[in-house]
Amino acid sequence: MKHENQVHKLSTLPSGKIRYTLTNDYMFRAVFQKNQNALKGLLSVLLGIPKKQIKELRILNPIILGETIDDKTCILDLHLRLNNNELINIEMQVSDFGNWSERSITYLGRAFDQTQSGGDYSNISTTMHIGILDFNLTHLTPEFYSEFRLMNVKNHEIYSDKFILRVLNLKTLEDNSIEKEPADLYYWAKLFKATTWEELKMLASKNPDFEDTIVTMQELSVDEKVKLQCMARERYEWDLASATAKGKREGRAEGEQRSFLLIQKLSEEGLTDLISKAASDPVLRQELYKKYNL
Repeated sequence: MKHENQVHKLSTLPSGKIRYTLTNDYMFRAVFQKNQNALKGLLSVLLGIPKKQIKELRILNPIILGETIDDKTCILDLHLRLNNNELINIEMQVSDFGNWSERSITYLGRAFDQTQSGGDYSNISTTMHIGILDFNLTHLTPEFYSEFRLMNVKNHEIYSDKFILRVLNLKTLEDNSIEKEPADLYYWAKLFKATTWEELKMLASKNPDFEDTIVTMQELSVDEKVKLQCMARERYEWDLASATAKGKREGRAEGEQRSFLLIQKLSEEGLTDLISKAASDPVLRQELYKKYNL
């Protein structure tokens, strides 16, 4: 009955461009907080374990969906406790501010520090930070899904398997020379990058968990409060990108005004797919500023 209901909902999906895709960190957070079955499906692929092994999954930092958040301090990563043991942090990040490597280590270190209770270090839980990025880390060879651990650089022996950083690089979807493995994760990556409802409909048959994800995404996309928060996050990303590009605090107010006007122009002309692209591409952003005399 549930599957038939999902199929019906998929058949009634809208058409055309998706205003807020899963690369919007608020939409990503909202979808996977609201639908735990979808979250379990994603996590099983990210961790390379059968879904049935996920007996218990708790979100340690739940938010009230649609409620106004503080853009400057709110971290929309999903902090998860798996099977009352492992700590998993999942982050969606599409804009490259040049500091993700350092920031990811900081987040991982903070989470790892929370696993220690009292003076007993023998039962520290495995802690993992997973970054879903839509840009290449310039100091690394582009790879679809990579893992980093503490390791002896001479003989490559692992020092500890309890401090892990993984990166899913969505940017590699544009490069056919890079292997996209595992295959299930490739389709999740395609789902994240989909910009039209037609693309989502085509992907729905690839994985049963996609149906849950897509239907939940559609439900949230018509929620006015959620849409406002997605827009707020979009504006915040633009403002931060503008301030970062200028490299000085006094450029922030000007950057906020320009980004607001450009988002407004693109929305009016139905070019919503360019909004997320320009947020992570400073060259494109400057071209659009010039085109619209901003």
